[in-house]
Amino acid sequence: MAESPAGQALRERIRSVRRALAKKAKAGARYVLRSAVAKVAAGAVGAVVLIPGLLLRTLAAGAGGVLRLLRLAPRNGTRWGVRFTRWSVLAATAVHKRLMRKAKDGWDKATRPNVLTDFNEPGHARPAADEFGTDHFGGNLVSVFKQETEAVRDAYATYDPPMMLAVAAEYWGLPEGVGAAAEAVRQLAVNTADKYPADATMADLVAQVYALLHQAVQKAQEIGPLFAKVHENDLRRYEEPRPGEHMWNILERRADGQGFDQRQPSQFVAVAQDVAHVYSRYEPGHMNQVAAEYEGIPDGIENIAAAIHLLQVRSNDRYPVDKAVVDAIADVHQLLMAAASAAQELMPNFRRLHAPDISRHEAPRNGEESEAMWDV
Repeated sequence: MAESPAGQALRERIRSVRRALAKKAKAGARYVLRSAVAKVAAGAVGAVVLIPGLLLRTLAAGAGGVLRLLRLAPRNGTRWGVRFTRWSVLAATAVHKRLMRKAKDGWDKATRPNVLTDFNEPGHARPAADEFGTDHFGGNLVSVFKQETEAVRDAYATYDPPMMLAVAAEYWGLPEGVGAAAEAVRQLAVNTADKYPADATMADLVAQVYALLHQAVQKAQEIGPLFAKVHENDLRRYEEPRPGEHMWNILERRADGQGFDQRQPSQFVAVAQDVAHVYSRYEPGHMNQVAAEYEGIPDGIENIAAAIHLLQVRSNDRYPVDKAVVDAIADVHQLLMAAASAAQELMPNFRRLHAPDISRHEAPRNGEESEAMWDV
């Protein structure tokens, strides 16, 4: 007879408690051992330092007596020699504090919850079989933000600008393209605060990710003007062509730029603007869908960063542009990766802040039908 989901959940809870107790027991033993080592080491260092301290104090006392006889030193002149014997105490204290700090750090690291083992985090495979199957809270859902940004990454990877004015359009379009992704994250922060039954801390965390994306947008706004400045002479050939301007072309005669405009919507904007449009209309019907969005934000931002990195690599290796432009694009990419890194904290915090709510789904008491009696 197959074990019921409630029995499986109870068995897993017991195993989790046992693992946690065993982990704390091992960490506690190591902490006690390291504490003892710290005390022994501190005492040994203090004893070693005390020997030269006593010698120096004796010499100081003798020198002070001679100087006092010669009336070259004040009456309390020998007292300064006491400081030499204090060296041992200071050295022992410093060693003890340092070793105890390492012991405490080791304890904290050993007992810190691991989101891949202590929590069944959606979207991350576990080494053992998942007792909740593939439909645990949010785990069988894909983030809308992640899906839309994957489309941006894949579409941009196939785009090959036909001429430098088209490349210029990409540079000028970076703020709007990155801004579309940032707007989706901002909308998630607003909805978390106003619509979703989520802890207020989650809205703040999403807002922090948006703030980093906004910094990337601001940095991207510098790239177009920078490109125009360092390539002023190149652009003038299109904007103010001299008679027979094509005679300066490197290869065959080309069109004079008609039909292209460096300020026209870029391909990056064309494929990225749907991110904000789709997300503004998205209405999750369940909190597991919201959880999927929190989990998908890091990958979604990395998808946008991948498109930016592709433009950076091509600008460095293929396009005839100044390296200052390449460096500016790299700065945008770095800010995006910082935002993705910050977004990694969203899902662990969501699970921590909503542990009782999530446990009703992952480990329903006496089955889903019984747990549903608490539904609002």
